[in-house]
Amino acid sequence: MTTEDTLPRLTKEIDFKTVKEEWLTIELEDGTIIKFKSVLLRVFETDKVDPITGERIYYVEGQNIVVARAPDKLKGKPSEHIPPIQELVKKGNPVEVKVKKIYEDGWNEYELENGDRLRVKPVITKVLKIKGFYDKHGDPIYIVQSQLVVTTASSTAHGGEGV
Repeated sequence: MTTEDTLPRLTKEIDFKTVKEEWLTIELEDGTIIKFKSVLLRVFETDKVDPITGERIYYVEGQNIVVARAPDKLKGKPSEHIPPIQELVKKGNPVEVKVKKIYEDGWNEYELENGDRLRVKPVITKVLKIKGFYDKHGDPIYIVQSQLVVTTASSTAHGGEGV
């Protein structure tokens, strides 16, 4: 068996409607508050099903929105130019900042055109502060690394109920 045999193959792009998208509020140990949201952009059916539940496995693509509000002591002069993220990491000497607490840690929900309902939740894996770079408000630039957890819920499930 090869890796190709175990990876899902994308079979069809599925349209969806947003039921709800939640913001995470992340408090960092340096006192910064980050508002973070993952927005679903595309959903694909795959040729695989979950061996335990028998539910179809979907592949999703999303975009993250990150807004930082730092304490005054961390603010600096807004940067004239903020390079693309790969260049920023090379130039800015990133430093990991520990997460102190996460508030409002809810699930995003989407209704698929085939009647399935997806529940998607970002899990924060690391937060990096880019030294020497500041946004137009003087807040430090942070990079929030995350993974999306995706589950299929029946169309009768609501809010915080289990799947």
